[in-house]
Order: sequence, then C-alpha cells, then structure tokens
Amino acid sequence: MDVAREAGVSIATASRALNGGTRKVRKDSYAKVAEAARRLDYRPNAFAQAVAKGTSSNIALLVSDISDPYFAGVSQGVVKAASERGVDVSIGVASDGAEELERIRGFIASRPRGIVISESENVNDNLRQELEQELKRYADAGGRVVFILDRDMPFPAVDVGNEEGGYAIGRLLADAGYRRPVILKGNDGYRSSGQRYRGVVKALSESGVDIDPRAVANGGFRRETGFAVVSQMIRDRLLLPGEGALYDGSGADCIVALNDVMAIGAMTALRTAGLEPGRQIGVTGFGDIPYAVDVYPALTTVHLPLQGMGAAAVENILLGDDEYRGLGHRLIFLHAKPDVILRDSLPRR
Repeated sequence: MDVAREAGVSIATASRALNGGTRKVRKDSYAKVAEAARRLDYRPNAFAQAVAKGTSSNIALLVSDISDPYFAGVSQGVVKAASERGVDVSIGVASDGAEELERIRGFIASRPRGIVISESENVNDNLRQELEQELKRYADAGGRVVFILDRDMPFPAVDVGNEEGGYAIGRLLADAGYRRPVILKGNDGYRSSGQRYRGVVKALSESGVDIDPRAVANGGFRRETGFAVVSQMIRDRLLLPGEGALYDGSGADCIVALNDVMAIGAMTALRTAGLEPGRQIGVTGFGDIPYAVDVYPALTTVHLPLQGMGAAAVENILLGDDEYRGLGHRLIFLHAKPDVILRDSLPRR
C-alpha cells in the first residue's frame, strides 16, 4: 500500500488507521498515516471501513429466479428480517454456475456485511471449487456467508429435511391407495431434487410400489417444463390406460412433482387435455408456495417455511464474531421433518 510505504508503517497499521479497524493504533503512527494520506490525496474506501468496523449497512442476497414463488418467499424473509434490524439488502439473480460466480465476485467487490446464497445447486458444476475459494477469501477478510440449503461448503447453511419431506409424500401416496406414480424431478444435478427423489422412492419401495422407469422425468423445477413433460406423456399415450401406456398399460394414477410450480404446470397440462386433476389423476407438489392453496384443486404439498428460512439466514449473518465463527459448516435445520399439507389434489382412492 502506497500510504503505508509513505508513512513508514506496516500495511496492517495503515489499514487500521484508515479503515477504522477494532484494534487501536498509536497516536504517532496514526499521525504519520494521516499525513501520508493527505500528501498522496488518498480517499478511504467506505465499504472497507464498514467491513473492518463490522457495521456495513447491507447484505447481499443471490437467488436463482426472483420470479419463482419459492425464491420470492425466501427473499421476502431475508428483506423483512434485515429491515427490522436496519439493514439494507441487495439482490442478484444467477441462473447457472458461471452467473453465480460472476454475481458473487460483484458482491464481494462492494464489501457487504454478509452474503446469503439461495440457489438450486447443480452438484456437477465445474466452477464449484472456484466459488468456494472466492467465498473463503471474502470470509477471511471479515465477510459472512450463509447458504440457504446445504451446499456442502465450509460455511453455515439453513436447511430443511428434503429427503424426509419426500419420504412423507411417498408414504401419503401409498397410504391413500396410489400405486402408479409419475415422478417429475428437477435437473439431475440439483442437490435438493436428488434428496426429495430418494425420499419418495424409499417410501414407495417400502410399500411395495415398483416405479416404471418411463414414469420418471426431468421437470426442471419450472412450471412450463412440468406442463411440457406431462403434455408430451399424454400425446405419447403413456398417462392413460391403453396399449403402450405406463405400468403395463394401466397408465398413471398420480403425478408427484418435486416442487410446486412443476405440479401446477402438470395440472394445467391435464386440464388442457380434458382431464381433471385430483379426480382422474392425483397430483402432489413440494414447498407450499403461497398460491398452492389457491389453485384448483388446492395442491397437496410439503410445507417449507420459506420466509423463515430467509429470516434465519439473516439472523446468522448478524451474529457476534465469536458466535458466527463457532458455526463453521453447521446445518441450521428448520423443519427437519417437514409437514405434508393434504388438500383436494390428492383424494384417497
């Protein structure tokens, strides 16, 4: 640092004097740094000062899709909890690993007090290691990182029982008399999709349900792909009883979507084909987004405390230094065994 060299002090001393760190600087050293800064016309970085003092006025939040009700619910929780504590929130959107890394680098450059990352992680992302390194450097400089859903990185994460929720849905299906499910997964690399899928399959298997391999499809965690997949199954004569249909010609009796917007897209596809969701084919979702109860028929789903997840992330960003450091890679569970909300889309058979 030029100021440190000009003043004849260490870089650490110059940084504390200029940026207001918590450790004290001797008066003579402070005077040397101030004079050197005046001669060099140095202007301190306000963000660096804020981080050094632990009083930065904002939190950065990264989500996959702000228009998705799941991420909108989490975002509302973050913004509300931060506002109650007098902290502003900057929101960024990233749809893949490359965009995520770019947005994180942009956040870090602005030196927020902390970064909350709420993304649908692809475990096959080849930029994962690079992202982890960027976040470690940020944390080493005093920043805070909290993930919403576990990414298996050395930072705390607010998590929920995705596999347990999937298991609960599978048990509900079997107990309600369903034996021929179509399962709409997220992208194969999505950690949360894999967890939910394992839970559903385990519960169905324990109940003696063998899943037709053709009945498992990638719905992409999007409404439009849920619609497209089910529409294609109907056109291919897989869904309804008949020659070539799923389950040796018996067709499917329910659609298990591993998030709510896919389920809603699937219900629209059924209605478009003249089929009545809930009466001819049962439908379930996952997440309990706000309008899951408002669609017709109301959607059976697994409740996730979306706003609570966002609020918990903020609470952990704003912990004291020792408390935050003590978290390490700790999973902060909300609803380790999520509740299933039974509604009209899945009547007992």
